[in-house]
Amino acid sequence: MRIFNETPVPGDRIEIHEEVIMRTFASTHTVLHATGGEFISLLDPDPQYENAAKACCNIGCWPVLVGDEAKHDRDTMLSSPIILYDYPKVAAESAGDLFDSTEIDEILTLRVKTMTDEEKLEMRNIDEHARRILERTEKLSAEHFMQMHGTLREVRVSKQDFFNPAQKIESANVRGVDLKKGDRVRIRPKKRADIMDMALDGKVAIIEAVEEDVEHNVHFALVLEDDPGRDLGMDRHIGHRFFYSADEVEPI
Repeated sequence: MRIFNETPVPGDRIEIHEEVIMRTFASTHTVLHATGGEFISLLDPDPQYENAAKACCNIGCWPVLVGDEAKHDRDTMLSSPIILYDYPKVAAESAGDLFDSTEIDEILTLRVKTMTDEEKLEMRNIDEHARRILERTEKLSAEHFMQMHGTLREVRVSKQDFFNPAQKIESANVRGVDLKKGDRVRIRPKKRADIMDMALDGKVAIIEAVEEDVEHNVHFALVLEDDPGRDLGMDRHIGHRFFYSADEVEPI
């Protein structure tokens, strides 16, 4: 299945960003239903179906099983651009529907709280749904808001390759040197996108992985050589790995 957006845009408006945005699929969700059949979980397939699951090609979407988990429903699948587990549920901490299809309540509530008076007036007059969201957010207590910040309910083993669209490769050539996992490089950020780029400039790092994205750009997952938590980085924990492109590292 493929989804196409064939909404026409007049030729004299194709360069106008706002005009194009209003005709763009911002977040396309597809519900797949099988009558008299069952879908295979791509996250946790039965061993006999692993090869079939691996053969599926999902570009810009994450198909997951939906329905009653206790009954092992397998006739419906949600294909979403949002990363979810099988049988996703709205969190109990949710104060109400935000009509975003993902219920990322905290960030959306913060967004509403930082709106200007003019923006709130506009939101209030859009429709009944928007007005209810605004009024509910303004009445939200600090205690209820903090409950949205995060709750760990369970730890699941996931297939990381499913969530990561980049593909691991054995090595990449940088300045005539083939760099691979375990090699040492010096970080030389070019974009300086944030304070970390300035802090890491000149630091020596160890390559944890070499990856190639869907546009065939090479990226290195790096762990700082002098990081006391280097073992965590080599185990792919967040906060101990940094990603830089091939032209932002120097072979040592």
